[in-house]
Amino acid sequence: MRGIIKGAAPAGLLAAVLAAGCSGGAPAPYQATADTCYAFGVQALQRHITVTTVPRACAGLSYAQVNLAVARAIREVVGPQRKVVARRLAYQESAYLGHLIRTVPPPGPVPLAAAPARQSASLPLGLMALAAWIGTAAAGSYLLAGWLAHGGLHRRSLVTGVPPVTIVSHFTLAVAGLGTWIAFVATDVAALAWIAVGVIVLVAGLGMATLVAALPEPAAPAAPAAPAAPAAPARIRLPVTVIAIHGVLATATILLVVLAAIDAG
Repeated sequence: MRGIIKGAAPAGLLAAVLAAGCSGGAPAPYQATADTCYAFGVQALQRHITVTTVPRACAGLSYAQVNLAVARAIREVVGPQRKVVARRLAYQESAYLGHLIRTVPPPGPVPLAAAPARQSASLPLGLMALAAWIGTAAAGSYLLAGWLAHGGLHRRSLVTGVPPVTIVSHFTLAVAGLGTWIAFVATDVAALAWIAVGVIVLVAGLGMATLVAALPEPAAPAAPAAPAAPAAPARIRLPVTVIAIHGVLATATILLVVLAAIDAG
């Protein structure tokens, strides 16, 4: 029996040591919570201690957690009182923990997630319309230069067949609309696209009026001989090819501008 006891004693001691080693270990790190901060606040208020730094019991807590813990501590210390008295006492007690709330900064505004940059689907149409509009303006400028070179601005409308104000308005609005369309392509603002649509419709109307007025009149039947009248000055004739190119480009421009405006919204 003595041999058995002597042999069992070291084994038991070893088992105890191993058990103690397994059960022991480094203590868990201290973790502040809203409850520990609340308990600290109650003690500080009861002892009338003015808190000037963030204590260990409140370290790492958010602004909302600290604010809630301080409010609970003040309510606990003030106790059940009449509303007026409770407010006065709470104001007095808050002076001890006011710095604690100010020390923990409130959360900043949550940054809005930047919308992924996407290329507007109307940009290709807008660039195509811009190219067509520039080509139309170039052809129109050539026609206007020829009209001015032949003195069209100084002749009467009945002589030239086209009122000068119609041609000038047509060109001026076309340039203004082109500038508006350039602004739309640069900013992608849908309102600018629709303004350009309205302008180009007016430009097209004035262009049709110019074309109709410039068409030659049908030859009149021969009339009996009459006293000779002063011959009317001949109408200004512009190159038909350039007029046709101007018309085709204008039609394409109107179509592209409307499609791009619809796509832009």
